[in-house]
Amino acid sequence: MWHAEYRLYLYPVVRDKPISASALKTALQAIEFISEPLESNNADRYKVGEAFLSLICFMGCSPNIESEPQENSPFCYVEITQESVETYFIAGHNVKKINCHHCKEPQSKLAKNLLEANQQSLLTQKCSVCGECIDPSKINWRKSAFTARSWVLIGNIYESEAVPDEKLLSTLKQVSGCEWEYAYVRMK
Repeated sequence: MWHAEYRLYLYPVVRDKPISASALKTALQAIEFISEPLESNNADRYKVGEAFLSLICFMGCSPNIESEPQENSPFCYVEITQESVETYFIAGHNVKKINCHHCKEPQSKLAKNLLEANQQSLLTQKCSVCGECIDPSKINWRKSAFTARSWVLIGNIYESEAVPDEKLLSTLKQVSGCEWEYAYVRMK
């Protein structure tokens, strides 16, 4: 099955909070953001629902959104991550330059190091100026990366092409008990 290079991620601000994937699925189906699963063997990926285009606000005048699945071609889909006991760092090739959250000094190589680090070594990365350990969850990634245990991925949404509507964010808040944010990640 085709995987989108460009992705819009929705994630809870309480990054280490486990959120039931089945509760997310039920809520997103109720507002018609998603419909049925795309593949019989992949219950985490869904076709976009009837209300998808009203729950995502597109910034351009005429976005080219393919909502029907295509074989090896771009189309929009939604993936709901399964609950995890670990917190993951999600980022891609569009990750922005960052500053240390301790001393506020620019870190020219840290974002690349974090991309290449395995999940266990994320919290051992050090600032090149002050030497303090960098916590990826405390960095302002400017909507290009995040840390979380649960998220919703919307495939084939280009960076800054669209933002989630208030109704969608409100639904996610009701399910999780906390606010949600979003980030754009380019995988290639």
